[in-house]
Amino acid sequence: MRIDFHCHLFYEQMTPKFLKTQFKTFEGYTFFNRMIQGIEQLEPINIDDPIKKTIMIAKRAQLDKIVLLSTSKNENERVKDWVKIQPDLFIPFFNPPEKSENKSEVQTNVSKALIEDGFKGLKIMLPFRGKKINSENLFPAYEIADEQNVPVLFHTGYPPPGTPGKRMFMSLAKPVFLDSVAASFPSLKIIMAHMGYPWIDEAISMATQFPNFYLDISNLTYMQPNRMRDAILYAKDIIGLDKILFGSDGFCPETIEVCVKAFLAVDYLKKDEINKIIGLNAKKILNLK
Repeated sequence: MRIDFHCHLFYEQMTPKFLKTQFKTFEGYTFFNRMIQGIEQLEPINIDDPIKKTIMIAKRAQLDKIVLLSTSKNENERVKDWVKIQPDLFIPFFNPPEKSENKSEVQTNVSKALIEDGFKGLKIMLPFRGKKINSENLFPAYEIADEQNVPVLFHTGYPPPGTPGKRMFMSLAKPVFLDSVAASFPSLKIIMAHMGYPWIDEAISMATQFPNFYLDISNLTYMQPNRMRDAILYAKDIIGLDKILFGSDGFCPETIEVCVKAFLAVDYLKKDEINKIIGLNAKKILNLK
């Protein structure tokens, strides 16, 4: 089984053409040129509907499941729409009310999402709200997630390229801040996105210290594949590969396939190790049969 553990919703305007115009400020950057070249090497899919295109890309990349991450209240509803269209492919993660200080409101929303609406995990974007990733206003959400035995994926590290500065404070997203969450919820399955880059050593140290901590390699797959190779090897030396999860986190559906290709190009990994990272580890965390 192959699983992309880190994918966001795509919209109609999110196309390769959109990348070249919207992200023109990165023209000349190595990561940007490499990403565009990788997309241009793919056979084009001339469909405007982002859901249909994503389904086709997933099939071409031989992905069996995609964890679909919501980043807002509105996207919580859109994620459900995607799942209705292809329930065998998409696994929905819920974004709890991160601005709320009302414990009852948070618990009510998260309980409904996980127990009634079929969401399979939580996606935490606190640094984008100007809050540290260990902000206690979401501890009630983690209580419910822990009870339901579902994972919580935290944004850690730097924001995606092009994120306006006013929307994200990188200093709030250090992996080490999650130590207080770990102390309060020792059995909660916690995933650190992007391996915490640029604090990769810190993230791996956290995964070493806490049995319930995991790392996804999303974004590194297209931003810096060489660093991804080194980071996986470093993690392998310390904690093995049972805690590493494949993720894409691209700007358009085509980047999912680019990221799969980039990961499969890590030539020092054996077949069973590749299978762990791109699916089997995620399968266990998500309680899939």
